[in-house]
Amino acid sequence: MIGRNGKKRIVILLLFPLLLAGCWNNRDLTEINLVAGMGLDRTEDGKVLFTAQVVEPAAIQSTSSGKGKGGGEQPVPVFVKSYKGDTVFEAIRGMLTAVDKKLFLSTTQVLILGESLSQEGIEEVLDFFQRDHEIDYGMIVLVAKGATPEEILKIETGMESIPAMYIKETVENTISRGTVKKTMLIDLIKEMGSTGRQPAIGQISKGGEKEVKTEGIAVFKDGKLAGWLGPYETRGYLFAMGKVKSAIVNVSDEEGKAAMEIMGSKGKIDVAFENGEPSKLTVRVEVEANVGGYEGRGRLDSPDNLHRLEKLLDKEIKKEIMMALEKAQREYSSDIFGFGTCVRKYHPQYWKNAKENWDTIFSRLPANIQVKSRIMRTGIIKNPVKKDE
Repeated sequence: MIGRNGKKRIVILLLFPLLLAGCWNNRDLTEINLVAGMGLDRTEDGKVLFTAQVVEPAAIQSTSSGKGKGGGEQPVPVFVKSYKGDTVFEAIRGMLTAVDKKLFLSTTQVLILGESLSQEGIEEVLDFFQRDHEIDYGMIVLVAKGATPEEILKIETGMESIPAMYIKETVENTISRGTVKKTMLIDLIKEMGSTGRQPAIGQISKGGEKEVKTEGIAVFKDGKLAGWLGPYETRGYLFAMGKVKSAIVNVSDEEGKAAMEIMGSKGKIDVAFENGEPSKLTVRVEVEANVGGYEGRGRLDSPDNLHRLEKLLDKEIKKEIMMALEKAQREYSSDIFGFGTCVRKYHPQYWKNAKENWDTIFSRLPANIQVKSRIMRTGIIKNPVKKDE
């Protein structure tokens, strides 16, 4: 659990959007409900199920000030409520009949979309959020796999008083491993409106009774969930996009193995044309890395050893990119990479005739993937550490 200062920090983070939006209206904290997390799913009877994780400011104030200790039971800082309706707007507005105070949506940290809703399409969801003036476009959007948004928002982690904050921080931590895509609402709206690129959204699932996992991405096609990419496929996708700023990539051969710490990467995609037709997808990636751990033969400052590790890293990253690309092409026929955007920009005449069938064209094109790694540092110890014989 977080301490007194942590609770005060959470209250400030949640109240800040209200102050910026002018929604404060001089109300006392005890008179409002701050929404920290939202979930949207589709029920078996076709209704939209809206779930809200609501913060009780009075409860946080009480626990942070020490009230309730030694006396009665401490108030719970959050509660979760759900309501269903025919539309997103009706479900959210109907929630007012289930709670005692007005909900402030502008404090929402995470929005979790259910698998059932995503399979049917997320256009309605985005339409509502683009029209509602209280929405914070910086909230993180995730798609739930193997669990409903309601189940995830009800998880009591024991790490944070407000589970939605725990989920948000888990996403930030996973980004440092390069295995999840951070998708803010504004990013998703742009991707949905983009020509030549299909949306990809970060994935969330239950990791146990009291924890979540935020690894992988949900692949969409024409606004509907098409499938999933696993952690390593996700990292390959992010390498191609130039979005991996930090990660650990393990490499090995008969000479030994090493843990390579990725310090930064650049990715560029393009489509090669021949005789006025697309002939090949191209991906070029440049990577800078440090040696985080080494178990092998020879000194690390040997040019041959450094060159060998760089080639091993090239090979591993290329494999991950190919895994992601082949799945997007063969299984989902969904251009989440945005190759179509390149065609639209540099070959507009061709694009006019091909845009309606681009995903089909994309899925059939061969790929040329080039990766060039450069090792920046090897550490102070040049030889692998071995026990005395």
